[in-house]
Amino acid sequence: MSKKKILVVAVVFILLGVSLIGLSGDSGWNKRYEEPIQISFIARGIKTESWSTIEQGIEQAANDLNVEITSIYLSSENNVEEQVALLKREVQNGADAVMIAPVNSQDLRAPIEEAQKFVPVVAIESTVEGLENLPYIGCDNFALGRALGEEIFKQGAKGNKVAILQSSLSCSSVYERYQGMLEVLQQNGMELSFWEIPDDPTQAYETAKKLLQKRDVNKAVALDGATLEAVARAEKELSPPGVTTVDIFGVGRTNQVVSYLEEKVITSIGVQNEFNIGYLGVTTAVSQIKGDWSENATINFAIVNYADMYTPENQRLLFPFVR
Repeated sequence: MSKKKILVVAVVFILLGVSLIGLSGDSGWNKRYEEPIQISFIARGIKTESWSTIEQGIEQAANDLNVEITSIYLSSENNVEEQVALLKREVQNGADAVMIAPVNSQDLRAPIEEAQKFVPVVAIESTVEGLENLPYIGCDNFALGRALGEEIFKQGAKGNKVAILQSSLSCSSVYERYQGMLEVLQQNGMELSFWEIPDDPTQAYETAKKLLQKRDVNKAVALDGATLEAVARAEKELSPPGVTTVDIFGVGRTNQVVSYLEEKVITSIGVQNEFNIGYLGVTTAVSQIKGDWSENATINFAIVNYADMYTPENQRLLFPFVR
């Protein structure tokens, strides 16, 4: 074989080798993004209906983006040790990203910082103070609290004695609502009582019922969905049919909460677009996996009462499953 032919054959083999390397590299890249991305979602409490709308948003985004979601709930409400252990486990088990509703800032800051060394982490519904590179998907909870406080003051027919149900205040979203509402109520001279309510839903109901039986307040307000449902149930059972002695206010959405609003057991609620929280949590996590910069997403909210619960805008918040 001539030197010229040998050179041609050599060049062909070199080009073939380069092509194979290129194909191999492309295959590895495509595998990561064409095969389902694995994202874990860790809630800050037990699995209850109050998480159902967020989960619906998560599932819709997962279907749209070819993502596999592992949703993980705690064995008890706001169990920080369990949440930290689950975060470590999901990172070690190979999740491509983690969405988390942090129980609190103090105990979750270091574990989330450590997890971020290996995978993207996105905070939804609540966040961790002091982590500027942690994307947060949720509403302006301080503004929500202020809006709810203004609604409580406006609905003043029964008096100005307000019981604030204190539960899950270590969670950033609940605490910010509390701070915003407290500011408005104090500015308007409302007479405030503070009721300590357990995190456990059954104990929350029993405690709220016992405190409501004293009948020494005109209004009661809960700042998360589970506590709101518990106090509304207690007030309904203590009151004559079709009448309530204490006006109930709160934040959160479950089917039962919406039913109580319709029955006028609950006077007004603050509700955020929880479907969007779940959906944007997934899209933000996917963007982070692909190396794109993701900013915080501020979700809309509304204060809703019986009179306006069936406006088109409020129906989308209260009945997200009808789409």
